Amino acid sequence: MRYAAPLACVGALAWSTPAAAQVGPAAPDWAFGDPAGEAVVIAVSAASLASYLLPQRRSAWGAASSEERNEVLGRASDLTGAAGGTLLLLGTGYALEGSYLAGVGVPHPFSRALRTSLIEAEAAALSTGLSSLIKRLSGRCRPRSWRTDRCGDTDLDFDAFPSGHTTPVAALAGVRLNLVLRTTGDAAPRLGALALAETATLVTMALRIGAGAHSWQDVGAGMILGHVTGFVVAAVHPITPSKSPYAAGPLPEDPGARPTMITWTWVY
Repeated sequence: MRYAAPLACVGALAWSTPAAAQVGPAAPDWAFGDPAGEAVVIAVSAASLASYLLPQRRSAWGAASSEERNEVLGRASDLTGAAGGTLLLLGTGYALEGSYLAGVGVPHPFSRALRTSLIEAEAAALSTGLSSLIKRLSGRCRPRSWRTDRCGDTDLDFDAFPSGHTTPVAALAGVRLNLVLRTTGDAAPRLGALALAETATLVTMALRIGAGAHSWQDVGAGMILGHVTGFVVAAVHPITPSKSPYAAGPLPEDPGARPTMITWTWVY
């Protein structure tokens, strides 16, 4: 553990150094720097959701413990995670990203912020599809369905691992972490967006455990899967420096006064 902090610092420096070399704010471009690349990422993210159509395996992998169902906490987790929490984070993230881009001089900042929202939506969709695929293959029992070494009788009793509520909001946190590490200028809006996503992830994890829907391994796996997916999706989007001449950079140097020129004429 004593090496964790130095390694984290090295990782942060490795990602932040390219950002420091940028002229202008860190505005993400199309995937792989090409609209066609963006189309591929969108297609892959959307196609991953087809994993919901796969049959659910019913394995002997039991929950960490047997827990009672808590409907109140379950409904609360629908607002912090899953589709509900993801939509709320997308809205607040869009506003904060537009604020950041406006502050560093990007033209039409709130239009450009839609590209960041697209990246986050791709990450949420892809992580959800991957989570669903793992659920179908693992077939782990939910704590609320686990009784005396025996699970329930429906497919929904066997889709605990990983947490589908946790994964998409963690994916947004992964995207925002990547962008923060490559940010130039005032990073406060992006740090705020990251803090919201990380908070939503942790709260959702706690609520899903309290609701009896997941064991700690399920939510932990969802957190890791989401962060990694979001970070990678953001990483394939290169940074485009602002074309604004004064954005996030020093003012041009004063060329100084022109030298005095003396002319001579014979005309009186």
